[in-house]
Amino acid sequence: MEFLGEDDYRQAMDGPCRRWREECVKEDYFISSDGTRIHYYYAIPENAAAVVVMFHGFCEFYGKYHEMSWYFYRHGFGFYFPEMRGHGLSGGKLKEKDLVHIDNYDTYVSDMKGFYDQVVSADSHQRLLFAHSMGGAIASLYLENYPEDFSGAVLSSPMLKLKTKGYSEAQIRAMRFLVTLFHMKKKLSAGQSRFDGVNIFEQSSCQSRSRYDYMFEMRCANDNYQTYGATFGWSIASLDATSRLIRDAQKIRTPLAVFMAGQDHLVDPEGYRDLFRALPQTHRYEFPTSRHEIFNAATDVRKDYYEKLFQELDSMRKE
Repeated sequence: MEFLGEDDYRQAMDGPCRRWREECVKEDYFISSDGTRIHYYYAIPENAAAVVVMFHGFCEFYGKYHEMSWYFYRHGFGFYFPEMRGHGLSGGKLKEKDLVHIDNYDTYVSDMKGFYDQVVSADSHQRLLFAHSMGGAIASLYLENYPEDFSGAVLSSPMLKLKTKGYSEAQIRAMRFLVTLFHMKKKLSAGQSRFDGVNIFEQSSCQSRSRYDYMFEMRCANDNYQTYGATFGWSIASLDATSRLIRDAQKIRTPLAVFMAGQDHLVDPEGYRDLFRALPQTHRYEFPTSRHEIFNAATDVRKDYYEKLFQELDSMRKE
């Protein structure tokens, strides 16, 4: 399968990939345990080899994964793409739609288990998991609790430990205390910003200008896609989740591959080292020149990433 470069990306997204989405990709909702409507997309090719369930990252939505999901389909994999609570067209948003809030990552895991039980489990194909960034943290917690649901999992730049932008442990403890004392969990977290419609490609996690602009145009056109800043509640819940998932990492029995970006300004590589100590059998791939979004890296890196991704997914399928 040929992977898109830089110059042919937009033409493909607006042409054959768009026609594929219109003809083959469906969307629906399921209801989570607390009544929240969670939106999802899916497409299953005829004689699919397997299906890939995709857990996306912080502030993301399906449009960012048009290219990847198209590749899955063309390779013979079906896909399911739930938009996490508080993201995309799913419920669970605050009144300020550009803020992302969660009480506890157990809520994300509960949502995804409900999605698996209500939607994915009815599919007779083998089930694989792909997760990026925040989705990698959710996936790790999920696999620790439900190790039999997937035949294999790929974690791409997983948020196993957050970079805390220079805040000390004492400052973080003080923040927790003050946020709880003054009921600030749904307020914009320290170091975060609101959506202002300004294109910041040079400061982004993306190295492909065409891919960044494609996603950013969708974000500007629909306020449901303008998720941008974390609340204090999300930040605290993320710190708690990453601490817990490393503590319990040995519970993961699912075959695992981890893809790491060498120029990642969001996740701390110490989280990878902790995971590998707990699970030394994990397959690992590093892309030294890539920023956080390896699937949006420079052309040569991106193509190498996709080749290795499909090698891993193919190897995880049980014959």
